[in-house]
This record gives sequence, structure tokens and C-alpha cells, in this order.
Amino acid sequence: METSSERIIIKLSRKKMVLALLSSFLFVILGIWMVVKHQEIDSSFLRFPLAVLIVGIISILFFGFLTIVIIKKLSTQSDGLIISPEGITDNSSGISAGFIRWTQITAITETSYAGQASVVIVMKNPEEFIASQKSSFKRKVMSANYKSFGAAVSISANSLETTHKSLKKILVEKLTEYNRMNTI
Repeated sequence: METSSERIIIKLSRKKMVLALLSSFLFVILGIWMVVKHQEIDSSFLRFPLAVLIVGIISILFFGFLTIVIIKKLSTQSDGLIISPEGITDNSSGISAGFIRWTQITAITETSYAGQASVVIVMKNPEEFIASQKSSFKRKVMSANYKSFGAAVSISANSLETTHKSLKKILVEKLTEYNRMNTI
């Protein structure tokens, strides 16, 4: 984490991302094995060859997409998260929110889904922010997040050189500081 009087930069963790890349690649290999061997696999969970085939295809598609996203992130030199006096620039994942002005943020909270903790950015006009995204895929993911968790943007510390607890603390402090400076 780099700090200056004006900005805090949290780098992407190459180590965490390489580990995620290896894991997703292994699931792609497992999916390929399931597709090729679906007739021969006997499992109490997946009793039918068609079920094994479907799970294999889903594994290849999902983890293949994830592998591509991680490779793309590893090849960029962008900082994971930039916290400035103007707002937050999120580049931490494949569906990063980009720049969010402090004026758009009402609160910083947290959520946990499937054991994955995330810092939630609660916004004044989440629908407007979602609509402003250039990528239709990103709009769909943000809409799903908004419907499921009540917020369009959540940031995980999994790919960053920080912990969830530290990330939340910094963001809450900076939002509080911004609000204090701008309500005088």
C-alpha cells in the first residue's frame, strides 16, 4: 500500500492472483476431464452421465472465463484501488466499478456471501451509476448485485495487498473525512 498526503494506492497482489489463476486453471482441467469421461464417472452426487457432462461444461465455461479475466488483470499495470480526495477508483477485479465520487457514496458497509467478505459501497443513485457503465456485462452483474445485496458495488480484498478489515477501515475513515470537510 502506498500513501501520500492526497492518495492511498492499494496494489493488486500478484501472489494472490497467481494462486487464483492456478486454481481456476485446475477447475478448467477438471471440467475437461468430466466432459471427456462423463460416461465412466460414478459419483453419489452426480449419478447420471448427463449431470456430469453439464457440470463439466459449466466448470469449463465459468473457470475458463475467470482464467481469462485473471490473465488480463495480471497483464495490466493498473493499481487495484486508488483512494483520493475526489473518490475511489476500483480496478480490483474483472467487473471493477471504476471511479466513484465521494458525493455518490452514502455509506461503507460489508457483506459476506459463501464465506467471501466484501466491502459494500452504498450509493445515492445506484441505478444511475449502473446505467453509466459502458459494458453491458458489467451492468448486468452490478444489477444482480444491487438486487441481491442492495448495492451495485462491492469490493473484495482477495486480489489486493490488504485485508478486508483494513480495506473497510480505510474507506470508512476517508468517507467520514470527506463528509466532515464538505459539511462545514
